[in-house]
Amino acid sequence: MKRKITNAVNHGLFVLAIGLTLSACNNDGCTDKNALNYDDKAKNDDGSCEYEEPSTLLSGDISEDLILDSEFEYTLAGGVHVLDGVTLTIPAGTVIKSDPNESVAYLLIEQGGKINAEGTATNPIVFTSGASTPAAGDWGGVILCGKAPINNGSTATAEVGDVIYGGSESSDNSGTLRYVRVEYTGNAINDEKEHNGFTFNGVGSGTTLEYLQAYMGNDDGFEFFGGTVSANYLVSTGSGDDCFDWTYGWIGSGQYWIAEQADGNGDRGIEADNNGDNNAASPFSNPTLSHITLTAYVGSESDGMKLREGTMANISDVLITNFQDGVEVEHEVTVSNAASGSLILADISVIDQTGSVFAIKGAANASDSTSAAQAVESAINGAGVGAGSDWTSNWTRSL
Repeated sequence: MKRKITNAVNHGLFVLAIGLTLSACNNDGCTDKNALNYDDKAKNDDGSCEYEEPSTLLSGDISEDLILDSEFEYTLAGGVHVLDGVTLTIPAGTVIKSDPNESVAYLLIEQGGKINAEGTATNPIVFTSGASTPAAGDWGGVILCGKAPINNGSTATAEVGDVIYGGSESSDNSGTLRYVRVEYTGNAINDEKEHNGFTFNGVGSGTTLEYLQAYMGNDDGFEFFGGTVSANYLVSTGSGDDCFDWTYGWIGSGQYWIAEQADGNGDRGIEADNNGDNNAASPFSNPTLSHITLTAYVGSESDGMKLREGTMANISDVLITNFQDGVEVEHEVTVSNAASGSLILADISVIDQTGSVFAIKGAANASDSTSAAQAVESAINGAGVGAGSDWTSNWTRSL
């Protein structure tokens, strides 16, 4: 009798244990309301949550804030515009490829929109061609349009995207580009217009531009259309036209620029303009630049620096190698600027040029020509050592 009672007690405990186990199991499930299989009865998350993968296609207008995920590779299809009041956030390590089967891809930040693309030296953000065999000109490039002053009108229409840029907000902020590389850009819009690697239209000083590379594009590596933005640690590698270009009253600054042309390709290291239609237009292009290395393929037929169409500037510590000509100052207003001290050059080294070390062209009078020549000649004193290269490790791509 005693044995039967004991068995009954053990049996009851066994049944109770099963019940508790089943009850515990019934409380397990997915507790994340954002998951596809969310269980509102689950008390304990069992790791079974399933999620819908985000769309990796970027196309048309981005009309609300968007944060990309570096775990996914994105496709840029056609012209993609970030609209006024909207921020596009791109984390370190994200790769974005152009769609070769759609119209020409490009990314454009409109006035009032922002991009926050912050890579790192070991994990850069990369925009590149989606073609099976990538080549220069496969897609457009990255374009920022701000509200800072320009000298081709109070505002102007951008060459790409039919959008407005320029204005009166010198400190306008279009966001941050840091450790970003663009590859195989420069698609031709028509016979006179082509995309650049990076285009900065009236971009304001509140914008951060650092550690950027334009690699094997078909047109300019970097071009500034007016604005007040500063840009540091720039690398133009294998650009099909000019490595660095400015016009329409850019008055920002820059330090540590490297231009490296590909063999048999490219034009000027720096092409600097004020305004081609009105060389004396105000505000004058007048950037302050230092620590610059400009290297051409052997036999280049162009200039290390072409300063023309009325530009002013203060440029120091420049190393120019292998270009046909070192420095050329052209057009009446530009020569006058050099003669009067409004275009200042200092500590320039010109090495292995095949033509002239410097040239002065288009002066209004002999006095300006002489004064400009004296100023430029004294600046080319062999003291320029350039940008160095220790800061280019990991995030840049070599020829």
